Amino acid sequence: MSRSKNHENYHIKEEYPLLESVKRKVVGCIFFIWIVLLPLGWSSAQEVLDRIVAVVGNDIILESELKFDLSQYISQAGITFKNAEEQNKLQRDFLGQMINNKLLLLAAQKDTTIQVTSKEVDAAVAEQMKKVKAQFSEDAFQAQLQAEGLTENELKKKYREQIRNQMMVDRLVSAKLSKVSVSTKEVKDFYQSYEDSIPDQPEAVKLSHILLEIDTSPATLDSLKRKAEGILQLVRNGQDFAQLAAMYSDDPSGKEGGDLGFFKKGDMIPQFEDVAFTLKPGEVSDVVQTEFGYHIIKVDERKDDRVHARHILIMVRPSPEDTARAMHLADSLYLQLEQGADFGETAKAYSADEDSKKLGGELGWYPVATMTPEFKEAIKDLKIGEISPPVASQYGVHILKVLDRKTQRKLTLDEDWDAIKEMVRQKKTNEMIAKWADKLRQDYYVDVRL
Repeated sequence: MSRSKNHENYHIKEEYPLLESVKRKVVGCIFFIWIVLLPLGWSSAQEVLDRIVAVVGNDIILESELKFDLSQYISQAGITFKNAEEQNKLQRDFLGQMINNKLLLLAAQKDTTIQVTSKEVDAAVAEQMKKVKAQFSEDAFQAQLQAEGLTENELKKKYREQIRNQMMVDRLVSAKLSKVSVSTKEVKDFYQSYEDSIPDQPEAVKLSHILLEIDTSPATLDSLKRKAEGILQLVRNGQDFAQLAAMYSDDPSGKEGGDLGFFKKGDMIPQFEDVAFTLKPGEVSDVVQTEFGYHIIKVDERKDDRVHARHILIMVRPSPEDTARAMHLADSLYLQLEQGADFGETAKAYSADEDSKKLGGELGWYPVATMTPEFKEAIKDLKIGEISPPVASQYGVHILKVLDRKTQRKLTLDEDWDAIKEMVRQKKTNEMIAKWADKLRQDYYVDVRL
C-alpha cells in the first residue's frame, strides 16, 4: 500500500504505532502494551458501561474502554486531527488492534508451549508500579487511587493479569515471527514513501551512570522486624486486628483495616501466598518477610480456591542514616572522578546496575523529553564528557556522565539507516500479525458492533 509524501504525520503513528518506540530502543515489543498506555486509570475505563463495541470469543470490549484507551494513546502519541473523519478512522483502526490482541491472547492461551512464571510476572508488576509511582508524589498517588476507587493491591492485581496476558502474547509472536528480513530496496522505498511523515529524531543524550543503591542496613531491618513482632504481640493479646492495621500498616489497605479482599493463588507474591493459604479462618500468622517488608496475615474466610485475608505491613525502607551513608559514598566517588578517576572503572567497581556496569556504566541514548525530571535537571547544562554531582531517584543515588548529544533533526537514509530499517521491520511484522489475526477470526467468534 502506498501513500503520498505529504500524508499527515498521524497516519504513521496510526498504522505503525511502534515507530517512536523503535527510536527509544524498545524494539522487542510489537503490540500495544496497555499497561504502558494505562499507567493509572482502570476504573475510569469501566465506569460508563454504555455499550459493547466488540465481542471476541467469550470476552467483550466496551465503548468506554475503547474511548479511554484511545484517548490515552492520542495524548501520548501527540496526535492531532484535521476533521472528525480522521478521528473516526483512527478509532476503528484502534479497535481492530484491540481485537487482534485479544485473538492472539486466545491463541497463546491455547498453545501449551507458551509458559509465563509467577516470578516473571511479579518482577514485571514491581517494575510497572515503580514507573507509575514515579509520575506522582506519594500523596498524589494515593489521592489518585482513592479517586478511582482502588487500593494499591487492587491496582497490582489488575496489572498482574494484564502483564501476564501481554507476556504470553509477546512470546507467541516471538516464536512465530522470529525472523523477518528487510531488503535494501524495502528500506529505500519506505523512506521515499514516508519521508515527510517519519517523526524527527528528538533531542537526545547518550549517558553513563553509576548507581548506588540505598541499602537498608541490618540495624534498620532488625528495628523494623522488632516493630512487626511487637504489633503481632498486641494481636495475640486480643487487640482488634483491623484497628491495629489502621494504626500501624504501611500498606494503603491499612485504611480499610488491612482488608485485601478475596484472592486466589497467583494474585499475590509467593512468600505471602505460601502462608495465607495455610491459615484457617480466624487464624493469624507469625511475622512473614517478603520483598516489601514484614507482614502479619489474618485470614477471614475461605471459598473454594480463594481466601479473604487482611494484613499489616511494616515496609522495609531505608532510614535517614542509610540514605546519608549512600550520599556520602556518592560524594566521595564524585570527588575522585573530578580529580581524574576513570568513570568506567569506577562504575564497574561500585555501580549496583548489573547490566550497565559491565559496559562501564553506559546506558545508551535517551530522548531528553522522556527523561525523569531529576535526570533532565542534572544533565541540562553538562557538556560532552562532563559529570553531574550525585542525584537521587527512586532507584538510589546516581552520578551521570554525558557521553554524547544529538539535536532534534530529520532522519536521513545516510545517517539513520539502521533506525529506518528497524521501522520497516516493524511495519512488515505488524502486517504479518494482521494477516495472522485474520486467520484466527476463522477459529474464534468475533462480532464488531462499532
